[in-house]
Amino acid sequence: MACIGEQLKQMAEYAPDRIAIETNDGKISYRDLYQSIRSLQRNLAYKLPNKKGKRIGFLLPNSPRWLELFIAISSSGGIAIPFDPKWSMSQLQDVINDAEPDLIIYDSTFSGLFENMKAISITDLGASAPSERKEEHAADQDPFYIGYTSGTTGRPKGFIRSHASWADCFSVGQEVFSLDVADRILCPGPLVHSHFLYAAVQSLHIGATLYLTETFEEKEVWGLLQKSDITVLYIVPTMFEALNRVRKGEAAPKLQALISSGAKWEKQSKQQAVQVFPNATVYEFYGASELSFVSYRNVEEKLPEGAIGTPFPGVEIAIFSNEGKRVKQGEVGNLYVKSPWTFDGYLNLPEETEKVFDGDWATVGDLAFENEEGHVILVGRKQNMIISGGLNIYPEEVEQVIRKHPAIEEVVVKGIADDYWGEKAVAFVTAVQKEPLVIEEIKGHLADFLPKYKCPKEWFELEAFPYTSSGKIARKELQIPVRSE
Repeated sequence: MACIGEQLKQMAEYAPDRIAIETNDGKISYRDLYQSIRSLQRNLAYKLPNKKGKRIGFLLPNSPRWLELFIAISSSGGIAIPFDPKWSMSQLQDVINDAEPDLIIYDSTFSGLFENMKAISITDLGASAPSERKEEHAADQDPFYIGYTSGTTGRPKGFIRSHASWADCFSVGQEVFSLDVADRILCPGPLVHSHFLYAAVQSLHIGATLYLTETFEEKEVWGLLQKSDITVLYIVPTMFEALNRVRKGEAAPKLQALISSGAKWEKQSKQQAVQVFPNATVYEFYGASELSFVSYRNVEEKLPEGAIGTPFPGVEIAIFSNEGKRVKQGEVGNLYVKSPWTFDGYLNLPEETEKVFDGDWATVGDLAFENEEGHVILVGRKQNMIISGGLNIYPEEVEQVIRKHPAIEEVVVKGIADDYWGEKAVAFVTAVQKEPLVIEEIKGHLADFLPKYKCPKEWFELEAFPYTSSGKIARKELQIPVRSE
């Protein structure tokens, strides 16, 4: 069993001059990284004595200092709670009220947000007198991190993570994705998103070099892939779409591995990624903030659409009915996971936590079935399922067919209340050419692939979709426009 931060001390001793983090502003060695973390720990001990188990929220820009503070808090027994700079003031206040942090640390650019709270700027913290108190240590089952879901369908929930649920998984991910100490790993997404935070912390724990960007700027990231020696890239699907738009027909032959998760990645887009990164193994993995890694696949494997691939070592997958019995082959049921790396539960939400766990098994509400070849096929999220006229409609299935029409850029299908049907499916779409869509033509396209009851009964064309900070479409924000009389 391991704890977050333990490996960094060893790296500082055995490879002190190896580059740990690189940004546009410079490079940080493992020696300097560890010294910065230890300095912050002493400053924190002065400001917040006996910090084991204390909750420390922080709001900083994407930077090495972000990671130094995160590791300083968690490796000394505290619980780190990252705040998202993209949250509205009301969202931030909701999280603060829910998490009740014992201390808040902020960058000076956010100084006006924390008046009348127990808060200190990262600059003032660094200038604090270092404490000479005995160093505190974490245990592997202690919580080290409370992250907040991006809230695509509801109010964000705080998920609690123990040290072992991440640290013990680092070596497994290293093996599955063939990562190495010689790798230069680019994480261009927000560290407040657990996909990129996990990748960044894992990179440091295996002794690789982590490349950070302050924000995701597709031209900047494409330039790095062209000019630098980046070997591994972590993304979400929307990031690849942005890179694909700016590459101007060029490829990035230096990349050796691309790792994607966070949202469904369309088949055509994955095929394009293989062309854009001709020497890279392109991976897609299925997981969740609550579950960690569940399964993975090389996108060049000949698997049916929607197949989640191979379970991670140590992970079991099963499909159960609502009554808790294993379903028959071909029957849609609830996807459950048995894993040593699941979360501890949701903060202050025991009833929501109870919905996730059933003994040793856990679920985030995804629906799936096993096909004749034994592949687990993901159907969609249970909370998105539409019951229209007594029949089940899985929005993800309908979206997949709509996306095949060449005029469609993106689509979301939702259920709305209806007096006659109970619920009816409606589609929100954007066009590739930014010209008005011929909806009747798209309806005809659907009729070739889907039964009539699954086809949306209303269509709404948008200029653009709203997105969460983690790159997912914010489904909750999609509302039917009020028609003018």
